[in-house]
Amino acid sequence: MRKRFNNDDEYYRFATTRLFNKIGMPDAVFEVDASGTQVGSSYIYATTRDYARFALLYLNDGFFNGERILPEAWVDYARTIVPNTKGAYGAGFWLNYMNDLPSAPTSMYRCQGHNGQRIFIFPDQDLAIIVLGYSPKKTNDMDFDRLIGDVLKAVE
Repeated sequence: MRKRFNNDDEYYRFATTRLFNKIGMPDAVFEVDASGTQVGSSYIYATTRDYARFALLYLNDGFFNGERILPEAWVDYARTIVPNTKGAYGAGFWLNYMNDLPSAPTSMYRCQGHNGQRIFIFPDQDLAIIVLGYSPKKTNDMDFDRLIGDVLKAVE
């Protein structure tokens, strides 16, 4: 993506001006790796409400406050199974087609951030669950399946 811009300043501003500012995330920080590359799978720091706005963008098929932010059909593409992943991964999201979170419907998709941060998106329920818990060790991992089950029961 970086090569599509005339210079690094344009590249670094793109996510802020074309995404974060438009969906109400003006304070989100998108850091770069050692080579100066923005890594969308990590290095984005934002509040719970900011991440909820991101989920809302996907729940609304790429629209936010009546404005199309994401290209048409992008949301469907992003949750389409990537070949050779056995249904575990889409184009940018982890999927639940393998039913690795049995309490969640297979239509749920998610972002899996560093040390237990998660954004769970439930299109059929018009629901998102944002978790910013810090679980750096496997033994301290949150029971996400139980959390999902409890939330889904609470909103039935």
